[in-house]
Order: sequence, then structure tokens, then C-alpha cells
Amino acid sequence: MGAEISLRQISWDYLTEDGESFLGKLENDLQVKTVIKDYPKRRVVSYPGLFMKEVRYRGTAVLFKTILGGTACKEGRISRRLFKLGIAAPEVLGYGVEKRNGILTRDVLLTKEVENSKSLYDTLLEDYPRFSVAKKCHFNKEFASFVRKLHDNGVFHNDPHMGNILFVNDPRNPHFVILDTDRVDLKNRALSQKERIANLALFHTLGALASRSEFFRFIKAYGFSQIKNHRKLILRLQKKALSHSKKIWRKNSRRSLSNNSRFCKENLHGFSIFRQRTSETANILKTLLPDPDQILEQGEIFKDGRTVRAAKIHVNGMDYFLKRYNVKGWKYCVRNAFRRSRSIKTWLSFWEFRLRRLPVPEPLLCLEERRFRLLGRSYILSEFIEGSEKLSKHWPMLDQGKKKSLLVKLGILFGRMHLFGCLHGDLKWDNILLQNTGEKSEVILIDLDGTRVRSHLRDARARRDIERFLRDLRKWASDEDVQFFLKSWQRWRVR
Repeated sequence: MGAEISLRQISWDYLTEDGESFLGKLENDLQVKTVIKDYPKRRVVSYPGLFMKEVRYRGTAVLFKTILGGTACKEGRISRRLFKLGIAAPEVLGYGVEKRNGILTRDVLLTKEVENSKSLYDTLLEDYPRFSVAKKCHFNKEFASFVRKLHDNGVFHNDPHMGNILFVNDPRNPHFVILDTDRVDLKNRALSQKERIANLALFHTLGALASRSEFFRFIKAYGFSQIKNHRKLILRLQKKALSHSKKIWRKNSRRSLSNNSRFCKENLHGFSIFRQRTSETANILKTLLPDPDQILEQGEIFKDGRTVRAAKIHVNGMDYFLKRYNVKGWKYCVRNAFRRSRSIKTWLSFWEFRLRRLPVPEPLLCLEERRFRLLGRSYILSEFIEGSEKLSKHWPMLDQGKKKSLLVKLGILFGRMHLFGCLHGDLKWDNILLQNTGEKSEVILIDLDGTRVRSHLRDARARRDIERFLRDLRKWASDEDVQFFLKSWQRWRVR
């Protein structure tokens, strides 16, 4: 699928001088583009200093959008209204539609790039831990003021996740910018307390990534400290926010089993195939089929057991990790006739973890072979983590200071994992990779065959899950280090 967005048939409802200047450069082919998203219904392309979003409509959506208006144009109109209210949103340069016989087929939005910005998630995960205590407090207050300003102006964002808010790290004027404004409801009054609480439950960012005390400070800075029994209200709000997040994560992970803008489900050569809807996975699939075992046997074998066989394979100039779940006799085939194979369970677990921003390799495709419902071979293909080594090999090379730092990082990671309802199932050190990315090492969890995701995770289950990690930690570290790790883990696990 090409990522070219033609603007020749667009009828512009709104266009600024900067927008006209850009269109002139585009006609003369003076702009270099970068593809951000390329889905059948939505494309996003960036040019120097500018973003272009195109939304296409098919089927019954064409009639509804013709009557109600297109998504891209709606986002442009709302962003302009927010700007008039003094709320930071990307500057709109233009938006327009293409109609055929009076029927809307697509619309386009042009917005100016927000300079020196980073998503709130990346800020909290990468920059926030290095902030001083004073800077963290200031950051929390500024974010609380930003959310309060939205609510005071009647802005109810229906999807305020971490990627829909930017933080502009301008030394003179650090501030926040709201994105995806087509999902904003604008009221002609300030939000009521009930509406504020409901919307704050959607603003689960700090509740998920900050400590409990920091989340309390954020809520108090928003203004709930003036309410009687505000602590109980905050705890209820935090619980509601996490419950809401889990429902969204579960719903979105199930999309990996169906046909949609991001995933593809198909049947070829006796296999049920679930994959990302990209040209990369389509080309890999052509190489793997009709017999994935040929490619598997040509690879570098990492594991060869009765249950699985896994190898590093080389396809189209890239390295990948392919795992096959073996057929263990006719009883195994019959027992799994009406339930999901291990490959599909692991495929779902990958996406459950990734939607929670837990570090695991990117899954690319999943294959399941069945004949008359009887389960045969199944496979899962994921990215191969280059330049990584197991924690058991990396640990002895660290000095005491770096060991402490790594234990804090692991404590936060496992605490968040359990807070979000995830059990890894086998946290031995060989299943924890460290990848060098310049100045720091990134932790990556592998071997998700035994993972489970629960809507409510009891402390005893979380403790049993972490015990496998502690067994290896006690071999390499002192009791003081073990307690140091547990303190960090417990702080993030219990909310």
C-alpha cells in the first residue's frame, strides 16, 4: 500500500497562508515525507514542520460521515475552538474533503509540528525518573493545572491516553498539548464534579506510571484536597482508572485475532494466520509457507525440547525469532480441538504486555495448523533482539552501584506488570534480556508461554510469580540486595 496522499481533489474548508505555501511546495515536489501510519482507512505522513492526516471512508460509514462530517475535519474544527479557549493543541493549517457524487469519500487535515515535544508516556518513562524531587512536584502541578483547565472549559476527552498528550520541554514555557481532538466533547459549561471524576478515571497516566504518593499529589494539585474524605475519593478514582485501563487493554488485544486496520486474519496452506497488516509480515509469510519447518531447520537453534523448538532465522535480510509448538501425540490433538493453541495464547499475551507498555519483543505473526479441528503444529514469529545478553551473564560484570540501579529498574518493571494484572510465569534470569542502547541498558522479557493476565491479581499470586526471580537473585546477591529489590517492587505493586 502506498503512502502517497493526493490533494488534487480536495475541496478545502479551511486553509491558512502557511497551508497554501506548503501545498505549493508539495506540487513542486520540494518536500521529503516520512510515513507515520499507513492503514487502509487512515494514513499519517510527516513533512518538515508539518503533519498530514488522511481518513478514508467505506461502506455504511460513507453515509454517516456525509451527514455528520468527516473525522479529520472534525479534529481541525475542534482544535481551532480549543485554541480560542487558550488550550494548547497542534496549530491547524488546513482541512478539506473529497466528495464523489455528493458522497464523502475522504478528508484531510494539515497541522503544524509541535517542536521540542515528546509523548507524555515517553516523558514519564524516560525523563521523569531523572527529574529532581522539586522538578517532579512542579511537573505534577503543571499537568494537574492543564487537566483542570480542560475541565473548567468544558473539555471532556474520551480517549486521553498517554500517547494523546504531548509534553513540550521548553525551558521558558514547559507545557502540555492535547492530541486526537476529534474524540473531544466540548460543553458550553464547566464539567460537573461527576463528569470530572469520570474523565479523571480516563486520565490514568500518572496513576499507572508514577508512584502512589506522586499520584496523590497530582490529584490534590487538581483540587480534590478541598473535598471532604478526599483520600477515599482518590483511592476509588485510582481503582476505577486501573479497572478502565484493563478493559481497554483487553479489548484492544483481542483485535489481534481479527481483520482490522492493524491486523490481518487469513487461511493459507492449511494454516490459520494472524499477523500484523504490514508489507514486512506479508513478505515473511510468503517465505515461511507452505512449510515453516524448512526455514526453522535452516536457522540457529536456540531451544530443542519435547514441547517447543525455537531458532533465530534469517529472512529477507533480517533476523527473526521463530518458535514452533510441537505436536505431542494424538491425545494432545484431541484435548486442544476446541481450545486455543499455545501459539495463539502467547500471541495474545504479547499484545496484552505491549499494550501495557511492558518491554517484550514485537510479535509479527502467528500460525496454527488444524485438520478437522484437531490441532497440529503452531508457530509464533517475533523480532530478534540484537545486541542483547541474558541477565545471568550481564550481572557479574556490573559494579555495586549499577547493580542497585538495575534492581530498582526491575522492581519497577515487575511491580507495574503485577499492578496491571500480568503474570509472567517463569521469571528466571535467562528469560530477562538486557539490550545496550547507547548510554543505558533496556530490560526485555522473553518466553511468554506461561503468562497469564487477570482482571484482579491477588498478592499471593504475584508473590509466587516473583519468587522465581528471587531464587536466582539469592544466588548472586546479598540479603540486603534482596530486600532492596522487594521494597522497590512492593512500592509499585501495591496501589
